[in-house]
Amino acid sequence: MKKVLALILSFMMIVSCFSCIVFADNEIKITLNGTALTMDQPPIIVEGRTLVPVRAIFEALGATVTWDDATKTATGVLGGTTVSLQINNTQAKVNGLDVTLDVPAQIVNSRTLVPVRFISESLGCKVDWDDATKTVIIEGESGPKLYKKWDFNNLESFENNKDFIVGGAYPASFLSISDKYDANGNGKALLLANREQPTHRIKLKNVFTKEDLGKTFTIKAKVLTPDQAGNAMVGVYSDTKTKYATVPIINKNVTTNKNEWTNVEFTYVHTDEIADQLGFGQRDGASLVKTLVIDDIEIYEGAPETNESLSNWTFDNLSSFENNKDFICGAAYPHENVSLSNEFDHTTGNGKSLKMTGRTKIDHRVKLLGAFNPNMVGKIYKVTAWVYFPDAEGTIVVGAYSDTGTTYAFDPVSSKAFKVKQNEWTLVEFQYQHKEAIVTQVGFDQKGTSTCIKTIFVDDVKIEEIDKITDESILDAVKSVKVTDGHRPVPTNFTTGKGFDDLIYFESDKASNEELVARLPEGKVAIDDSLVLGNVDKMVGKQYGSAEIIDVNGMPFTKAVRVNVHTIPETNPYAIQFDYGAPLEGKAQVGDKMLLKVYMRTENGGLDEAQNGQIQVIIEENGGGYDKSVAGNISNGSDWNVFYFPFEFIENRTRATIRLGYAIQTVDIGGYTITNYGSDIDIKELPTDSGSEPSLKKDAAWRKEAWDRIEKIRKGDIKVIVKDSAGNVIPNAEVKVNMYEHEFAFGTAVHGSIYADEMYRSVVQTNFNAAVPENQTKWVEHEKAPDKTVKMYESLIDLGIKNLRGHVLVWDRDEIDDNGKWEDNTSIPEDLTKLYGDRAKMQERIAQHIDEITSKTNPFFSEWDVLNEACNNKVMQDMYGREIINEWFDMARKALGKDAMLYYNDFKTGNELFTLLDTMYANNVDFDGIGIQSHYVTATDPVKIYDFYEQLYTKYGKRLKITEYDFATSDQLLQANFTRDLLITAFSHEAVDGFLMWGIKAGPNNKYVLYDSEWNPKLALTSWQDLIYNKWWTEESGTTDNNGEFTTRGFYGDYDITVTANGKTKTVSTPCYKGNDNTITITLD
Repeated sequence: MKKVLALILSFMMIVSCFSCIVFADNEIKITLNGTALTMDQPPIIVEGRTLVPVRAIFEALGATVTWDDATKTATGVLGGTTVSLQINNTQAKVNGLDVTLDVPAQIVNSRTLVPVRFISESLGCKVDWDDATKTVIIEGESGPKLYKKWDFNNLESFENNKDFIVGGAYPASFLSISDKYDANGNGKALLLANREQPTHRIKLKNVFTKEDLGKTFTIKAKVLTPDQAGNAMVGVYSDTKTKYATVPIINKNVTTNKNEWTNVEFTYVHTDEIADQLGFGQRDGASLVKTLVIDDIEIYEGAPETNESLSNWTFDNLSSFENNKDFICGAAYPHENVSLSNEFDHTTGNGKSLKMTGRTKIDHRVKLLGAFNPNMVGKIYKVTAWVYFPDAEGTIVVGAYSDTGTTYAFDPVSSKAFKVKQNEWTLVEFQYQHKEAIVTQVGFDQKGTSTCIKTIFVDDVKIEEIDKITDESILDAVKSVKVTDGHRPVPTNFTTGKGFDDLIYFESDKASNEELVARLPEGKVAIDDSLVLGNVDKMVGKQYGSAEIIDVNGMPFTKAVRVNVHTIPETNPYAIQFDYGAPLEGKAQVGDKMLLKVYMRTENGGLDEAQNGQIQVIIEENGGGYDKSVAGNISNGSDWNVFYFPFEFIENRTRATIRLGYAIQTVDIGGYTITNYGSDIDIKELPTDSGSEPSLKKDAAWRKEAWDRIEKIRKGDIKVIVKDSAGNVIPNAEVKVNMYEHEFAFGTAVHGSIYADEMYRSVVQTNFNAAVPENQTKWVEHEKAPDKTVKMYESLIDLGIKNLRGHVLVWDRDEIDDNGKWEDNTSIPEDLTKLYGDRAKMQERIAQHIDEITSKTNPFFSEWDVLNEACNNKVMQDMYGREIINEWFDMARKALGKDAMLYYNDFKTGNELFTLLDTMYANNVDFDGIGIQSHYVTATDPVKIYDFYEQLYTKYGKRLKITEYDFATSDQLLQANFTRDLLITAFSHEAVDGFLMWGIKAGPNNKYVLYDSEWNPKLALTSWQDLIYNKWWTEESGTTDNNGEFTTRGFYGDYDITVTANGKTKTVSTPCYKGNDNTITITLD
């Protein structure tokens, strides 16, 4: 349509510049694409040429025109076309080029007229004349116009450095025009043979020009991987040693089947003139395809004129729904698991829907292609769909995404979560303002939720334009603000006091366990106590203790298992345990509510002076990551007590164990049962002892001791001296000392939502002064898109997040499968695994990576997790010895400088960690801090946690940081109480410099503690904000003494200090940090 308007503009402007010589005898009509145009000046014929008034049509079409009266020149601008015509001048200009007119522009009755043939010949619009009706018929082209094409069939030459260049050190001699392959069967194609790296690529030169800036292009090509299934990437690049030489400004990744041509298509807006090349290869980190074939490259100017996405995906009339054509998958979800299905249908009841099955991760997603395009930017849309969960109730997330390898590929630019009931079609409605052209897809997953639904059906997806946002959750959402002075918005409204006695405790208002047990419906016993009694001889770790069966009187059971632990394992408590295998296999359906019940007493020994024995009952994933459904601590004295642990059954969480190695103790275990109450009961109706950790109780003695330490180590004197302009002190001046930021780092891991999701950005800005990328600074993810790394930190700085860190430079993981093939992952690139046998080249590659990524991040921060989880992951260390760790830290020190903070980071807390740290310490590894990940599945005694911190600090003298806190439990009371006490514990240790969470909302098994999947605050948010922004936040005021001084104690951080005297007021922003003098002199002048 833009071309049509441009053509009409030029034709009208030329006509208006003519002086009329001959008028037509009959009225002349003008039609545009079949629609008659009305004008206040009729068209005329001059010397056999039809002239039409420009302004009437131009303004009717909404275009713009200017008039230079001095030169009598009319200039029209429409889209990317500029037309200039001077009255009575046969030389017109189109985009600066001269065009000769048969008849010059003229003025008739104060109207500028232009010859219509000029429109056709200069701007490509088709113009016909119907003599019978005296009608000028103008027809514009529909759809994009072919801009350039390469089919390789008739090329006489294809030369390196003239027609193309190679990248990634790919030898140009391996590239050829071959008749072995052709997309159409009997021609030629471009063959990239003998590829040895995914980054081996070819780039076509001079594809785009400076004159193309601002234009939209549709890029199409066909790719073939003849020898194997794999991956191919097409992207827009710049020349060697320029910004987009190795990482394209935009790209499209496709998955290919063996020896099947795959279509690639994407839209590109040319915004940077250096991006003038079109490249073909694979994304860095992809599984290598040794032979890649390219054919039928076509570039069209413009995007599709019609918004084909503004229609339904009902799926009923589709015979196929293809990967890379109709949809793509995310988070390594196999596209083979996506299909059209007639099992469930919403449209008519007997049609088809889109089925996603075999899902094992909450972020396994399907993204529908072509949902949005650049023509839709600036408009508001409503996305509706119907979703069906056949196995269990859960949550679906609908979002707007960009393509693989781009900014919003993993984390949508905007999204919304919806509850979906089991076996009931649920309508979801998502409103979205389309602001970014790269966003082209609508995706469905469960990212940020707690329970993975194995099978999902989606139907009747519809996208329609609306006038305005009406969703109150969007309208009411607090927007983030750009921070330039360090003053980010923080919580300010609190109803509790600031002292220890005002701490918030969370207590259950539900009925007692006895009342809940009495109300329970009849359930089905899935596991009885024969499981425990029949497996005594299968105890693991018999070197630490023994077990036997004993008789019991006066209880609901007659026999129990007695365990005697005579030696505490040095490694972990489950070195001695009962491992019952997977007894829940086949005993429940996903979504069933289960209740584990067990009795326990302590016969002898136990923990501390109370002599309470301790065990832990576990229900977990049978393999994989061993994710927990139950991790229940049981601590009890000499009398029998019963303990209850409710849980919802999740696919494959069938393994049951009892951990025993917590103390030298003799404990008895009896009455172990697991009962299935089906899916209809609310889990809140089941009794629970999941929050029974004694150390979390209000009267726990440790807490006051920790609070007193906080007062001592986290606060210091702040002295304000007020003077006049002559240097005289001012007594009785009013002084206000108001904190606006902590020195201590309270933070979170962040993902791609930080770029544009306003709710996410606002929550991060309000709650945290520190952040670390969850995945973007891991090796593979960074090399896929280095610009995203920079953009993430720029986004955080804009939000006022001042404490930034990176995770992780080296992660010595085994990413090779049993067949010796590299497995796609975030942290270890494929090419590194091929260098393991060559120590020098391996280390050279690691050093190159460290230098490259830190060069990008050095402007923002210099704190890194250099090495991660080396207790468990030590492929290179096993080959070359632990001494290689020294070299990795030396590489980081060289790249980051002497003042950088270099951390070792791990989740381990036992003997394995200390063994590794002993080695690093003995080898003089150059590191500054120890990152304590802090992933919890059950509450742990804060005294033990503090002792662990103390042991680390005393032994190694390094700074400490909690780096990845989360707590996987469905019990919000327990989660909130433990979060409060872990914060107090960490803040009370002088070596701890920060406390970062590993996520904000929901997560698997609800492990992220602040918000649920729909952004509803969880109880732990209250503790977080109350401690950080109320109880540990300083706002003091007073007057200066006779020496002009006012002194107070405050938490270390950044302050606004305001003084007022003699009608003058002045505010100074200043840091008051630990170790500083913190004396501030303010002169009222």
